[in-house]
Amino acid sequence: MTDLIESEDELLDPQAGPPVLTPPHRVAAAWHRLRDRTPLRSVRSVRSVRETDPDRHRHLVLAGLLTVAVAAGAGATGVAVHRGDLHGAQARTQDRTLLHLLGGSAALTLSESGDYGGVDLPGSLQTPLQAHFSIAVRNDGAKPVDVTNLQLSVPGVDVLATPGRMNIAPGDAESLTGLVAVHCDAPNLREYPTGVTLSIRTAAAKGKPAGSPTTLTLAFDPGHPTADPGTGTDDALSGIVGDLGFATTSSFYRLCGDALTLMPPQVSATALTDGPSPSPQNPVVRYSLHIDSDAAQVAVPLPKPPVVPGVSAQSDLSGPEQMIGVEGLDVDVTDRVTDCSQFGDYLSIRGGAQQAGASLNAATPIGLESADPRFRTTATPLSSAVQPQFDGLTPGTADLQLALLAQLAAICPDL
Repeated sequence: MTDLIESEDELLDPQAGPPVLTPPHRVAAAWHRLRDRTPLRSVRSVRSVRETDPDRHRHLVLAGLLTVAVAAGAGATGVAVHRGDLHGAQARTQDRTLLHLLGGSAALTLSESGDYGGVDLPGSLQTPLQAHFSIAVRNDGAKPVDVTNLQLSVPGVDVLATPGRMNIAPGDAESLTGLVAVHCDAPNLREYPTGVTLSIRTAAAKGKPAGSPTTLTLAFDPGHPTADPGTGTDDALSGIVGDLGFATTSSFYRLCGDALTLMPPQVSATALTDGPSPSPQNPVVRYSLHIDSDAAQVAVPLPKPPVVPGVSAQSDLSGPEQMIGVEGLDVDVTDRVTDCSQFGDYLSIRGGAQQAGASLNAATPIGLESADPRFRTTATPLSSAVQPQFDGLTPGTADLQLALLAQLAAICPDL
């Protein structure tokens, strides 16, 4: 009988299976990859080389140290480049020009002069119209800038003068104003300017010269008027552009239309004596107006005639509009006195009988507006258009004034 004896070691310490490998640390893994790519491929080979060939061993060690030095230098260079990029980006941010447009558009204002009540107006819209062209900008950059020029490109508009050099400190807002000539008769004239081009540079500082000039284009809000067409005011540019004394707009069409309303026509009047004589039973005063205008205008019936207490007026103006041509326009006006007492009170607070002609003229239900639909605004009453230049209905013709007073006396004996 053969006894089988098993080793206690084999029972207590059986053979282990395949070893469980733990993933190496990322740094160790990187080192191993670097070692595999260098002559130091294994410690055993290095040890054998060291034992068999000392010179070759030194060469291998130097090569490994050189590899490590190159890797370290590359890392340091990357850090330095990154730091330089950060500093460069910061410097570019500080040097970057951040000039922002305020209001979204430009402000157009008729230029001032001693003629025509303070407005520099030509005799007609066939002559270029001079106007101030203003924009407001704010410097949101970190450095002061100099604005050295302002240009705009609009068909039918010429730049006559640009603002002088303007220094704008960081955070400040300034108005830049130039002078332009607007050709209202230009068929390709646009309603709104699209933008401006500024010439700018960083301002000179202590020990540092001014920067090189560059151009900056500011685009306007398309089709967005700066001014309220009803009031002529401009909230966005309030306190920046300043009050130049006249309505402000951003529309070239509105500018031409406003200028047209300030060009007074030439009006003469003639009393009409045919027909029944004026009396309390026929309280009618009749006269004919001859209207001349150097501008292309049309006469239109006013939908809401001016109110003169005690008087109603009508004209023989035919059609919705009538062109005032080169020979002028003749219109007959009939004033009916509906209440002598009310009309008498109206005259008494305006200077008495001497203002009778002007008061009747104020009731004329005729308005003037541009013949060009682009420039039409609210029709201007004929009476208000002629009043600044002519004394009511009597431009140097005393006979008409006497005729009107005689007819009024016949209608209202107690006037």
